[in-house]
Amino acid sequence: MHNKQNTEAVTKMTLQFLAESIGQCPAGLESSANRDIVFAVLGFQYGAVRSATYVAGLDEKESAGIAEEVIGRINGMERKTVTAFLAIMPMLAEKEYPPIGIGEKAIIGFYNADTEEEKQRAAGSLREILRQIDEA
Repeated sequence: MHNKQNTEAVTKMTLQFLAESIGQCPAGLESSANRDIVFAVLGFQYGAVRSATYVAGLDEKESAGIAEEVIGRINGMERKTVTAFLAIMPMLAEKEYPPIGIGEKAIIGFYNADTEEEKQRAAGSLREILRQIDEA
């Protein structure tokens, strides 16, 4: 029962955070065909979920289930598409793909923030990743 409550709480928390993060990004993000942007956004989201599940003490299987649900819902993706992207993420995490690490830190910063400004800064870290991609 305890893990079910943790799973529900982590799912809700990550959905709230990622919705806030995406809400600060440029319009049209969800229809981007730029692979760098797609992987950066999904890596950021994966990192946020991974961090939240770790803090909640959930195991890898529970983390994968939450990631699949949250990333699918927040991006409007079919399960098959989400599963394909998530299969790549552990390898990218192992190679320290920056958007994953930034997402991991951003969600913790967001929920530990004392002020609205600090929350906005943490949620805006996805926008900063995308700005750097655009400049590259």
